Amino acid sequence: MSRIHVLLGLVLFSPCAAAQLGVVSVSPPLNANHRAPNEAVVVDFDRPLAPASMAHLRVYGSVSGPVEGARTLENGDTRLRFVPERAFLANEIVTTTMDEQLQAADGSFLRTQGYVASFRVATAPAPRQFNFHSSWSVSPAVFARIYGGQTCDLNDDDFSDLAVICENASDVRVYLSNHDATGAFGPMFGPPNSAGNTPSPNENADMNGDGRIDLVTCDNVGGTASVLLGNGDGSFQPSVQYLFTVSGTHGMAVLDCDGDGDTDVALAGNDQVILRRNNGDGTLAAATAINTAVNNDYGLTAADMNNDGIVDLVVGGTTGTVMVLLSNGDGSFAAQPAVASGGHCWMIVAADVDGDRNMDISIANGSAQRGSVLKGNGNGTLQAPFSTPPVGFMTATDFGDLDGDGDIDWVLSSFGGGVWQVWRNTGAGAFVFDQTINATSNPACCSLLDIDGDRDLDLALFDEIADTVTIRENGTLDAPIFCEGSAAACPCGNGGLSGHGCENSRGTGGGLLLAQGLPSVANDSLVLNVGGLPQSAVTLVLQGTGPGSAPIFDGILCLGGTIKRFPALTASNGFASLSAASAGAPLSVIGGVPLPGGVFRYQAWYRDNQPFCTAGAANTSNGITVTWTP
Repeated sequence: MSRIHVLLGLVLFSPCAAAQLGVVSVSPPLNANHRAPNEAVVVDFDRPLAPASMAHLRVYGSVSGPVEGARTLENGDTRLRFVPERAFLANEIVTTTMDEQLQAADGSFLRTQGYVASFRVATAPAPRQFNFHSSWSVSPAVFARIYGGQTCDLNDDDFSDLAVICENASDVRVYLSNHDATGAFGPMFGPPNSAGNTPSPNENADMNGDGRIDLVTCDNVGGTASVLLGNGDGSFQPSVQYLFTVSGTHGMAVLDCDGDGDTDVALAGNDQVILRRNNGDGTLAAATAINTAVNNDYGLTAADMNNDGIVDLVVGGTTGTVMVLLSNGDGSFAAQPAVASGGHCWMIVAADVDGDRNMDISIANGSAQRGSVLKGNGNGTLQAPFSTPPVGFMTATDFGDLDGDGDIDWVLSSFGGGVWQVWRNTGAGAFVFDQTINATSNPACCSLLDIDGDRDLDLALFDEIADTVTIRENGTLDAPIFCEGSAAACPCGNGGLSGHGCENSRGTGGGLLLAQGLPSVANDSLVLNVGGLPQSAVTLVLQGTGPGSAPIFDGILCLGGTIKRFPALTASNGFASLSAASAGAPLSVIGGVPLPGGVFRYQAWYRDNQPFCTAGAANTSNGITVTWTP
């Protein structure tokens, strides 16, 4: 080859080989709301990926925890598609993290800052009528003083559990869902899990990369954070405390601050934010300080405030200002000008409240006795606050789509007023007061969660002084599960997860059938959702008038009496939904439910994509019982 040809080759190919691998687009888009529970994550790059590098894309659900799924390359290997094994849970924030080791086929790597993209999962339509469901004391004999809690799936059965954070007892108390679609929780699971002195703010994350949910608490006395590594069954390893060299800490955030794919921890206090990076195994490295221009830093949260795929921090102080710290992606941050926050920043959370895919923030204004919302401009700046009328010392603020209309509603917890306030989003980030829920004593906070799998948001109300957890159900649908696929009952010992049917070839823990909507013959909005299926399985929902139990292919037929079959469905990414729209008529009409109503049982039968444990290549979900009203 001539020297001219060699030089020409260097000109044509060297720049591409040396340049960074770039992200062209992500789907769902950054900060999108109301996304489907079976949504695939799709990332387009500016060049082909190296197939061996696909594992450097990871997905985490704020309720589900680490999400397993199939990764495939498309479009000449420039598109990476992630299909979750099981459906995402209602209202959870799903975060896709691509670290700096993601490599292209030409040898180039993603930028050292990595790339993070998040979206929020849709909730089902619901009436915003929060009916009393259950209540219990976390410590009848000794005052434990509830501060808050994590609502996440601690034992990997697709139902949200509760981890209650107790200040005076300095521990975490776990209550596992009964995973039977009734919304009930069992007694405290095991002994309390010790944390540092007076744990307060708390987050969940996979700190050591083992695919299990871990907890991190901010310990108010002593300036420490505690890391509790989860065992995947609702229990935790002994907590480890890390000193953050600040006193009176009250704000905490978890984020990947340096593009390595690990979750780092930040605490606020003493006019600064203290950061400790993750060593990759759940242990934390030495502390570094980030100075801020707010006085007595207190509230803290993490979000991508300028839409660059790098997670930033938002910090507020006790004297009424808040500021955005834009991340440089290397553990350092650029402070933006401080702005008025509506008062004392006791707690801060972020969400897109007006649908423009720019992150906004809400603040529980503590001694100012109100809550405030500051909309984001998408460049790291914030607009002036909208503040509610004062009601009493405000300790918590929480976001979620309470009526399933696609926009984010707001719940405030007033310790001083003895109430929880619900504010409805009118569709453009304008909030109107909706209702008050009275506390027994003094609210600490509220968690918005789906207790029963009907995909609408219920409330877990934490009363700090009464030391109780109270569950209020959004609407009244209960469709309890029967006929779980246990190893003893399934044809080949192919037991599924608790509450699911028998295991299938996709390894999802078995098909999971759950109900949503209103089972009223006169006003039928019932929807039957089945997840955990093979990716594009042909699915039939069956209706029976009585119970049964007989092996059928790889599953168990749990229906008896008169059995009717609904129109066939084809699963999308392992999820299928039977509704009036997909079936062509209300389910009560197709099923012949009489006008007075009655009790009927439902189960899903589906084709497996390959023989699993019998030659039949078919399986069944669990069964559910639905009580129809006139």
